[in-house]
Amino acid sequence: MDLKRIYKSSKTYIVLLIIAVALLLFTTSMAYKQIMRMQESADMVAHTLRVYNAIGDLTSHYSKADSEEFRNEILKNKAANSTIAAYKQEGKTVINNLEFLVSDNESQRAHLKPLKALLNSLYSQLTNLDSITYTSNAVPFEIRENQKSKINKTLFDIRGIKNRMQKQEENLLKKREIVYKSHKSTAPIVLLVLAFFALFVFIISFYKIYLNKLEIRKSEFFLKTVLNTTDNIVNYYEPIFDAHNSNHIKDFKIVFANNRNYDYLGLQPKAITGKTFTETFPFLVDNGDFDKLVKSYKENQKVELDREVIVKNKKMWFYTLVTPLLNGILITSRNATYEEKTKAAQLELKKRLEKQNLELLDNRAFLGNLFKSISHVVMHFKSIRDKNNAIIDFEILFVNDKINPITSDIPSEIKNKKTSEIFPGIFNDGVFENLVQAIETQTPITYEVPYYENGYEQWFKATAIKLGDGVTVTTVDITEEKKKSDQLIQLNERLSVQNTIFADAERLAATGSYIWDIDDDVSELSDNYYRLLGCEPNEFKLSFKTYRSFIHPDDLQEYDKKGLEIAKNKRIEEHTYRIITKQGNVKYLKTNGQFIKKNNKTVVVGVVQDVTDVVEFENKLKQSNDNLKFQNTFLEDAEVLGKMGSFRVNTTNNSSEISDNIYRMLDCKPHEFAPTPKAYFTFVHPDDLSNFKKNINKILVSKTFKPFRCRIITKNETVKYFKFTGHFDTYNEDEYLFGLIQDVTDDIKAEAFLKLKNRELTRSNAELESFNRVASHDLQEPLRKLQLFVSRIEDREGDQLSEKGTVYFGKIKNAVTRMQALISNLLTYSRIDSTKKDFEKVNLNQTLDKVKDDLADRIKEANAFIIADKLPKIKGVVFQVEQLFTNILSNALKYKSTNKAPKVQIVYKKVSASELPKHIIKESKKYHRISFIDNGIGFDSKHSKKIFEVFQRLHQKTEYSGTGIGLAICEKIVENHNGYIFAKGEVGVGSEFVVYFPA
Repeated sequence: MDLKRIYKSSKTYIVLLIIAVALLLFTTSMAYKQIMRMQESADMVAHTLRVYNAIGDLTSHYSKADSEEFRNEILKNKAANSTIAAYKQEGKTVINNLEFLVSDNESQRAHLKPLKALLNSLYSQLTNLDSITYTSNAVPFEIRENQKSKINKTLFDIRGIKNRMQKQEENLLKKREIVYKSHKSTAPIVLLVLAFFALFVFIISFYKIYLNKLEIRKSEFFLKTVLNTTDNIVNYYEPIFDAHNSNHIKDFKIVFANNRNYDYLGLQPKAITGKTFTETFPFLVDNGDFDKLVKSYKENQKVELDREVIVKNKKMWFYTLVTPLLNGILITSRNATYEEKTKAAQLELKKRLEKQNLELLDNRAFLGNLFKSISHVVMHFKSIRDKNNAIIDFEILFVNDKINPITSDIPSEIKNKKTSEIFPGIFNDGVFENLVQAIETQTPITYEVPYYENGYEQWFKATAIKLGDGVTVTTVDITEEKKKSDQLIQLNERLSVQNTIFADAERLAATGSYIWDIDDDVSELSDNYYRLLGCEPNEFKLSFKTYRSFIHPDDLQEYDKKGLEIAKNKRIEEHTYRIITKQGNVKYLKTNGQFIKKNNKTVVVGVVQDVTDVVEFENKLKQSNDNLKFQNTFLEDAEVLGKMGSFRVNTTNNSSEISDNIYRMLDCKPHEFAPTPKAYFTFVHPDDLSNFKKNINKILVSKTFKPFRCRIITKNETVKYFKFTGHFDTYNEDEYLFGLIQDVTDDIKAEAFLKLKNRELTRSNAELESFNRVASHDLQEPLRKLQLFVSRIEDREGDQLSEKGTVYFGKIKNAVTRMQALISNLLTYSRIDSTKKDFEKVNLNQTLDKVKDDLADRIKEANAFIIADKLPKIKGVVFQVEQLFTNILSNALKYKSTNKAPKVQIVYKKVSASELPKHIIKESKKYHRISFIDNGIGFDSKHSKKIFEVFQRLHQKTEYSGTGIGLAICEKIVENHNGYIFAKGEVGVGSEFVVYFPA
């Protein structure tokens, strides 16, 4: 179209100009109206969504009052008034938000008035519920249940109003969505038609409309972004520039904040909207996050932040993405706390894997030594693939030292290098194709290949076996076999057998080989196989019968069964059995083999491997795991039996754990409450709470745990005494407090009872001391006067006494003597102090000699013989041991036989503590046993315990003198030395007194 003609006519130009201006004005006005309608529809949809969310907050608010946990908290918690006040404030916030949002909706405002009244009734009913004392028996159960029923009815009415409001908003949302979609669908058509006409007239009009359309799309994208990222914290900031420097951003203004700010950080979106970034998040300014936000805005680049934040004493991790958007920046923060904790767990797992890797390295070292001991070249290559998954090269992962004499390569230097760099010739002689074939077909490939070095030709036979995505190559030098092949044709079958042995040996890492002719029962063993059996090579001629003698008796049945299966099925499966070597050592052998033809006979060829270390390691590992399981069970039972529990506090992040038995000690179920300091304090006795907190603070400050006790009131209102012990330690860079809590209530009661008994014992000892004084002075004084007066009467008037008077005076003298002996023995018995522990070395040989000297006259008078073994030295009280020997020997002389000379034999032997009776507390693992054997009148063994009781006699006082206290003194002396004494006898044969002293 030629417009020059039109331009030439000023009238035409004016007409076109007027038309263009008119079209432009018309197009602009139509587009503006359409955009405004779309924006108004979008705002109405967003407003409806906000009302819908506010109704959701109302649901959460009254649902909280519907939970039994919240009601029980009001009933039990002493600070219930503050809890209800906080709950009211929350409800007020929800109602205010609803009033603001539905201010333009008359029908919704009508719902709010009864809703407020119902909420006030709910708060009043909750307050009345709080006034009911939870533990009071004066308030019947029905009153509490009646109050709860009122609350439930109020909640039902609130729920009904909420449902009506929610239904109304849903209907309104549907209508506004229809309007929005209608405007959205008609807008492009109108704009396209108008733009088509305006395009030919005035291009500027179309450009303006297009810019407005872009703004609409940006607004729509922003709205969708805000609505669809509700799982993360989404905030939008606009920069605040310095008044003196327009290029300098001094802060950001929070334009939008979603509800996740409150869920994660405890910040109400409405409260922080309009505030500055530095005022709301001061902790993010110092760590450089503010500068990164400025950089993102100025350079219009996305920035990623990864930060740890402590909120309400809890560590939280956020991954934040800063995105420039319109005239500000969009902040999207994802809660990565769970991921960070998972990383920590993975780190712990990594450490455990590292430990296992160390064990694997030990096994690897064993395999390395094995590879060094064999004459083959062993290599392992890892596949290198291209984009099409085709193998183009290999990476050398392992090669043993046998490569050095052949190629002069050092294994450590060629490791992790490519085969194309180290062995380029394999790509020309077909070796590379064999290796690829072994991997792709997953079957072993055997091939022969020449190797040329300095003009010298060597031949190698190699076997390639797939392992993972790589290949293990075992190479043996067959140069000599190649040179002598013409001369050794008749031995080809034997070489075939050996190659088969090598193949199996390589697969099992074998250390011995064999050939067994089943029909003739003739076998050939390698030299190393003989050594495995503890024999010299060819030391004996092997057959099934002779080899069977090496099999462990417990494995013979399984071994015979395997032999029958092999003979029947002509097939050998890998299995492990035990042997007993010539030296008597038990070994585990793993064996495998196959049937082949040799000299027209079917024979078995195979290999064996000593896997004793592997089996023992597996057994030890299993035993160790069983022991750990047992120990865990034992520790749990020990806590219950010992009335104790364990705890662990991470002082770095203020987290803590307690064992199940601590819950039980508090009369709670395991994990019934969260293990927090606040929860612990509720169980501490009010009178001990202040000191308890002081002790805890002192421990945390000084990092030193001094044991302390306090009283605890359990859930069942039982008062107990708990003892706290512990220590600090560091694990994974965190500081921990490890400790034990023990219920020492019984110990406290026992201590009180012991103190009472100690006071009674002190009083008894005082009375005994008073008795000793009376016995030693007051009781003996009359006896001495009796003796004196009787002696004077006998001296002066003895000749004048009648025969009966003389007899009576003799009885008086004997009674006085017995009384003095009785008092003396009682004093000796009472003065043996069981608490006297100032023991010294006592040579029993010297003690015996001294006692024999003291009793020399009686021994000579009785014509007695005392024969003693060499006695040991013991730790004891010298005079008490002398008293023991004196009393036992005196008894032997007193109760001697009338028809034979007295003989006392003292026999010594050092014995184990297990020889003593079970009820005796063993102070030592070994004891000195000293037996006093006499040939006197003896006694019936049924009286063996009675003779050690005070004042107990087996004979009349007219038959044998004595007080019946001597053996009781012996028993008390032995017990004071932590020993044991018993007696046995036979009437007319003799007696034996056996004394045990700790060695």
